[in-house]
Amino acid sequence: DERREQREAEEEDELNERLEQRLNRNARMSELYEEFARVATEEQLARFEQYKRSKFPRAAMRRLMADVVGSSTERSAIILASIAKMFVGDLVESAVEAMAAAGETGPVRPHHLRNAHHKAKRAGIVPSSSLHRYTMFWQSNSGP
Repeated sequence: DERREQREAEEEDELNERLEQRLNRNARMSELYEEFARVATEEQLARFEQYKRSKFPRAAMRRLMADVVGSSTERSAIILASIAKMFVGDLVESAVEAMAAAGETGPVRPHHLRNAHHKAKRAGIVPSSSLHRYTMFWQSNSGP
């Protein structure tokens, strides 16, 4: 009986510690967001809000994971969707930076994304496969 009470007390302490860690992380994220909101331009804030709202469908991520690995779980689909979202965010940011360097304004166009993808491939961020050739972007008369 005493042992059970001790175990329950330890579990409660562990739970309280986890909750405190989560609150600290949330507080830190709030501070970071407030700092970002102070220094970001309106365009960056709008892009960030769109980024936060966007997501990849979990069912599609599960199918992709099952096709590639052979099996899939909900957790692995969430992880794959998160990685895909970060990858797309990096490509878009690279495209926006290249546009700014070239003195271009307006929306990101397909050729900007294609160039960002090729740059990432050259940098080794996008792995190459000798088994199959996959074209990420369909090329048309969409830019220079």
